[in-house]
Amino acid sequence: MRLPSLAGERMRLRILIPVLTTIAVPAVVLFVYSFFGGAELAVGNLVLRVQSGTSYPLQAPTAVANTGLAYPAKSEGSGLSARNAILFIGDGMGIGAVSAASDLLERPGFALEMTATPHVALVRTWATDNLAPDSAATATAMATGFKTRKKAVGVLEDGTSVENLFEVARANGRSTGVITTSGLVDATPASFTVHAGWRDDYHEIFEKMLASGTDLMIGGDWVLFDKARRNREYLNLVSRAEELGQDHGYQVIRDQNSMESAKLPLLALFPRRPVGGNSHGPSLAETTRRAVELLGEDPDGFLLLVETEITDELGHSNDIVSVMDGMRELNEAVAAALAMTRDAGETLVVVTADHDTGSLAVVGGGYEEGRATVRWATGKHSSQWVPLFSFGPGAERFRGVLDNTEVGKLAAQALGFYDLARMADNTNN
Repeated sequence: MRLPSLAGERMRLRILIPVLTTIAVPAVVLFVYSFFGGAELAVGNLVLRVQSGTSYPLQAPTAVANTGLAYPAKSEGSGLSARNAILFIGDGMGIGAVSAASDLLERPGFALEMTATPHVALVRTWATDNLAPDSAATATAMATGFKTRKKAVGVLEDGTSVENLFEVARANGRSTGVITTSGLVDATPASFTVHAGWRDDYHEIFEKMLASGTDLMIGGDWVLFDKARRNREYLNLVSRAEELGQDHGYQVIRDQNSMESAKLPLLALFPRRPVGGNSHGPSLAETTRRAVELLGEDPDGFLLLVETEITDELGHSNDIVSVMDGMRELNEAVAAALAMTRDAGETLVVVTADHDTGSLAVVGGGYEEGRATVRWATGKHSSQWVPLFSFGPGAERFRGVLDNTEVGKLAAQALGFYDLARMADNTNN
């Protein structure tokens, strides 16, 4: 048996010791610094961070709060009804993202179109099973006026369906439409249009969206999204989208160059953009303008939901450049909507978020250096309140600190109907 030579062992040690030292020294420095001086150490563009969570007693919400009945919609307002309403949702757009965009997209003090209003509110976002919610629970709360658990789409914890804002709008003669940069069947558009027990049941959600009666649906086909790719039933439905859409009366388009010639009812399923993460289709400003043109042909008015997913997806990655790109795109879409509707004075425009992602903060910015420093508290959702900005008839109803269950109720009031926040006639329909 041949034993390893002493020289060979020494050689291995000469290689291993510097490697271990390279790993250990920064770890020790970070530990000592965090213990005595703070939670993070910055070396150039490299930030070493130590964070430890501490616990605090937490009580569960009451049963009545779980249904949203603890937050009745306010009745104050001018009494003037809006003919139309457009609800913009920056997914994951906490107040830190809005604040950063106002500082970084142009210059400090730059007035974003989405914030240029005196009608401002803060919105609570918790879900019934977690302080840090997901998009399904928060979109359901906004769309129905009822709190629910994470993953639930338009239903309560036990699966009971609750009527959504789109259903009430159609019952009152309005046309309805939804736009998202994410997959069309993602949690936010799904929660405003259908009812399902779990947000990941994409095949069920897609079938229900086709049967929902929504006049305009624009979003991604999601065939490159990992979770959707694991759902063979969903992929099969998307491959048959033209056939299925036509069976439900939709004009189906898969090419964004067809937007200008599109007519209602419209189903647009777009591929992923070449850049921009998991984003799909034309810019939000382009799709918003076309949607307002098409839905605006209805003399009785319309309700339109517009969502960007960029602020959430890239917030999870703590990617400040991409999040600011998402904020710019959303702001341009809001500007386009306001330019088209403001003069007529018939359209309520609300800009808000479903929840905060990342808890972004700008912590430094020397003007001479021309660089800002940002920090993120997490790569997950948080319980931070989110901002809300409103314009047009009924905008004055949105003020103060609101629960997210009030957003849809107040929009319904502004549109002149008051029958939101009702149980549906059946369960999980």
